[in-house]
Amino acid sequence: MRGVATTLMLAALAACAVPLALPPQPERCEALFLRYDAVVRHYPNSWFDEDGDILAPGQVSRASEALISNDCLTRSADLDGLPALYARLQPFLIETGGPAIRPVPVHLGIVTGISDEALVTRYFRGLGYRSRGIGAEGLGRRIYIGPFTTQGAADQALAVAREAGFIAPYVAKYTRF
Repeated sequence: MRGVATTLMLAALAACAVPLALPPQPERCEALFLRYDAVVRHYPNSWFDEDGDILAPGQVSRASEALISNDCLTRSADLDGLPALYARLQPFLIETGGPAIRPVPVHLGIVTGISDEALVTRYFRGLGYRSRGIGAEGLGRRIYIGPFTTQGAADQALAVAREAGFIAPYVAKYTRF
């Protein structure tokens, strides 16, 4: 009996020692996206092996893995509230105030499926934003909206993106739209 009690107590203590999964941290994800941007700018092309498989340079692979392991990708479940949010935001007007800025897009994030890209595209275009997706090898599709020419419009787009379920949207510095 004593052995069973000891085993159960040790199992309970071990369960308490297992770290809980932490939610994604927006600041960390934004830093990882910016790092990924820098690496991809430096290594813009992929190479293919004799079987036609894509070979990414080590730096691109490490930057991609950091986004995955830190849970920075936007999955289907993160976007479940889009239809309700869209209805709540109607009628929607894009902000035009604030200081003028050079035209910049907002990087929403990376969605993991083509159907998610279609859903997000319909949502943001329905609000009046231009949007486009760009492939991110091994990750999914990067989604951008804009460009924005006032700080008010960019700030509003960032807020709408966060509310839509994107973890770390940011104003893209080096992407042409």
